[in-house]
Amino acid sequence: MKILLVTQNFYPEIGSGANRLRNLYNQLSKYHQVDVLTTEPSYPNEKMYQEQKFWYDARLNQSPDIKRLKMRTSKQSKSMAMRLLYYFELGLKVRRTIRKKQADYDVLYVTTPNIFMPWAAFFGQRHTTARVLEVRDLWPDSLVGIDKLKSVKFIFPILKVLEKRMYRVSDAIIINNEGFRSHIESLAPKVKQYYFPNAFNQEEIAFKNVTDDFKVIYTGNIGFAQSYEQLLEVAAGLEKRGIYFNAVVYGMNAHNFFNYINEQDFTYVTAYHEKSREECLEMIRTHNIQLSLLKETETFLNVLPGKIIDGIGCGVPVVTNLGGYANLLINDNQVGYAKEKATTEDVLKAIEHIKHNHELERTLRENARELVTREFMWEKNIVQLNQVLTEAAQH
Repeated sequence: MKILLVTQNFYPEIGSGANRLRNLYNQLSKYHQVDVLTTEPSYPNEKMYQEQKFWYDARLNQSPDIKRLKMRTSKQSKSMAMRLLYYFELGLKVRRTIRKKQADYDVLYVTTPNIFMPWAAFFGQRHTTARVLEVRDLWPDSLVGIDKLKSVKFIFPILKVLEKRMYRVSDAIIINNEGFRSHIESLAPKVKQYYFPNAFNQEEIAFKNVTDDFKVIYTGNIGFAQSYEQLLEVAAGLEKRGIYFNAVVYGMNAHNFFNYINEQDFTYVTAYHEKSREECLEMIRTHNIQLSLLKETETFLNVLPGKIIDGIGCGVPVVTNLGGYANLLINDNQVGYAKEKATTEDVLKAIEHIKHNHELERTLRENARELVTREFMWEKNIVQLNQVLTEAAQH
């Protein structure tokens, strides 16, 4: 079977989206001929990929299967108009490529975000190839959550119509979060959905014993979706309590976070610039708690951030302010603390409770190790995904 993966984010980019598609490519390639249609690495910025440490996969570095679209415009522009121009250019190039190459493949596997890629790949195209849509974000609802539609609210109804159509023209939908299921089902009840979460490779599984110095870690983007103000409050609260806090950050608020840490002259709080996935996982394993904080909106509080899976995969308890599926996953499996719309004081109390209860921490860490091997292993999950793609191609 021949499969084309269409994604904006891909190796060597950091972030859960790029890592997920890298894993899909590597795993599916064991069974099928898989090509990737993507862009040049640019998330969160292009310059960082001049460093060799991000190009750690020798097989992918030499692979002829990865087709990278050359863009004239840049998505890094501060101008919304220029960024929209970038997405239109990207959508046009994806559309042209799919139109020429679609007949060469049995399965067209397209992932959101960004949303322009599935629109370009599915709308107005011949439906001769199985269309599999992977949903990693509920769009355009997520734009409302980050206040991106304030000035153009009139287009929201149009976007919702396009969202519904995108789901309905798909032959199968892959979700990485069970919290998406009911929303998508309400718009496209006849299209089957399949849950395949972000996961770990067997080679990435490694656990370390706790250290003498109790440490909390935050890794990842500080952007529109993340609760930046609460992250600052937690940092100050941990400093006051003499608890070590390391933050590996990037994104629109990262510079402000570095400035805040420097201005406060903290002793226990340290900020780091972006690291490769290998570096990040190695660092997480040496900590006692993984922290995840998102804005208190209905859209964001029901997602399952990659950093939560990273914490569980490293055998580290997770503390978060999330509700929905992530909340149930953490609390039902006893791998950390999750409270929807948890206040800063709630978060700090949860961290202190784990810090002063060694038996509880040991239990949480053991449960995390069991959970990752039971539910979050690509080697297991890819077998079922392969079956889904095979069935889609046969219809």
